[in-house]
Amino acid sequence: MDWSLSIDKAIPKPLRVIFRGVGQVFFCCNAVTGLVFLIALYVGGITAGLAATVGVISSTVAAYLLGFSDDDIDAGLYGFNGTLVGPCLFLFLENTPQLWLFVVLASILSTIVLAALMRILQPYNIPASTSPFVLTCWMFMVAVYSFDGFARGPVLPEPGIPADIAAASVVATEFAAFTQDAAEAWYTAITKGVAEVMFADSVIVGILFLIGIAITSLRGASMALAGAIVGVALPICLGADKTLIEMGLYAFNPVLTMMAVGWVFLKPTTGTAILALLAGVLTVICQAGLANFLAPIGLPTLTFPFVLVMWMFLFAASKSKYWGNSH
Repeated sequence: MDWSLSIDKAIPKPLRVIFRGVGQVFFCCNAVTGLVFLIALYVGGITAGLAATVGVISSTVAAYLLGFSDDDIDAGLYGFNGTLVGPCLFLFLENTPQLWLFVVLASILSTIVLAALMRILQPYNIPASTSPFVLTCWMFMVAVYSFDGFARGPVLPEPGIPADIAAASVVATEFAAFTQDAAEAWYTAITKGVAEVMFADSVIVGILFLIGIAITSLRGASMALAGAIVGVALPICLGADKTLIEMGLYAFNPVLTMMAVGWVFLKPTTGTAILALLAGVLTVICQAGLANFLAPIGLPTLTFPFVLVMWMFLFAASKSKYWGNSH
């Protein structure tokens, strides 16, 4: 929206870069949107907000000190991976004073990994997106086994062999009935699915994220909402774990995939919206497969299902005479 861009340009550059870095988690190069996201994180929890703030500042300052592209820094491209690193490590690792050092180091490393992957992927015109965040956090989660000063948190899954889902865990009838309870269940799962992109288990945070995206682009917000719906509806049809569905844990990856394919990296047309829907469906399957693949080493999928599916569709787009890049 034009009014938000005017405010964006009026914000002092250091703050503008930081806010844009937060906004870029949802592909929004807009400081107003980023500020809404950051406020939403603090609404969800002070620790998560502080961790995201430390992460985005650390990764952005590292980019400045390492002499990376001023244009990329100003667009917030070196901030969004750090934004995700902070809340992620505080969710999956034990909350100790030393963990703040881990967040700073991981955020700095995510900047270096991003620069390296940008160089590798540049000839193909494919974005690194959140892959630096995923690779960095995976490394730090595994590294805790070697350091006595850090420990796994209760949320980090225990290593184990995947097992068939128990019948009692399959989604219940509350999603299928035409009742107020069913409507509330859908509403909660969908909004939490958007919020879980930044590890927030909150309906309010999800709503604020959608508002923030809509400030930048209504199509972007519609793609995010559609992705969340896909991430709830498809697991229900496939008989997935109802707890995971209710928490929005099947939805946050399709949110990002549908935004990337249907709004950001391909021409925003009706055709690419349909393509984005297909990508969202594939992301749900990919997430389930990766979750089982990573179970023996006790690592969460994070946003890697989104990254893999987005890369596949964008690489495929380069071979198609019908799909066109938006840039």
